[in-house]
Amino acid sequence: MKRLMIHDLRPEYFDLPLGDYVLTFDDGLFSHYYYLPLLRRCGSPLLFFLATALVGEGPARPPFAGRTLPYRTPAEYARAAFLAGDRRDFLTVEEARILAREKGVRLGAHSHFHAVGLTDVAPRRPRPVSPWRVELFAGIPEELRRGLSIRSRLAFAGFVFENGRLRPRREAEWRADIRRDTECCLEWFERRLGVRPDAYAFPFNEYSPVLIEELERYGFREFYGPPRPKDPRVLARIDIEELLPPARPGAEAAERGRGGPGGGDPAGVR
Repeated sequence: MKRLMIHDLRPEYFDLPLGDYVLTFDDGLFSHYYYLPLLRRCGSPLLFFLATALVGEGPARPPFAGRTLPYRTPAEYARAAFLAGDRRDFLTVEEARILAREKGVRLGAHSHFHAVGLTDVAPRRPRPVSPWRVELFAGIPEELRRGLSIRSRLAFAGFVFENGRLRPRREAEWRADIRRDTECCLEWFERRLGVRPDAYAFPFNEYSPVLIEELERYGFREFYGPPRPKDPRVLARIDIEELLPPARPGAEAAERGRGGPGGGDPAGVR
């Protein structure tokens, strides 16, 4: 079966032939748990990848019972989490435990910190940089950042800001950072859920031979990435947005202004 990559869930997705795909979910979002009653009906294998530092404390919130959530883009919930410390868009530990007990569900790793860094490795298909990424590096003078990309801190060696200057991160430092992130992630899974995952989805779908090599040392055997990976070890995923019909101009903004299809956010849910 082909695999779909899903971030925040929205009701339009449930009009698609989801039963034809393995469904993979990145970031560990509340909507993944909230819409579990609808996901059960699809009959698809479900694989949820958690960025473990973003999982919150607290009880499980009520699941879907007829009302839909406002849809949030990755840029929107990332900005709330990384800049404002607001993790309401993400799972709580108890919600993750409920998912882990669900038949037909697997949990995988999506790193611990989901961090970005400055690198001189430019993306093959340049796109506008999300403002939240730029804001993260506002403390580094713009003239030092000029010409650099902001990408996965795990996938690329990148640079370290030190003593008012940027210097290349040494490979030994890079590998040590990968190991620290991976050990934090696995320790979270073992302590909180009593499991050790062997599937890994790369943050931002970005990877490198060094990253894969380090992850294999920790027992990861399945690697999930972008639609057309260059490395044969990486499993391809189709972005679910590619299956949707083209949106009418202004339709998404109108929906967001109403709080999303179906009337908005149940009080206290997010």
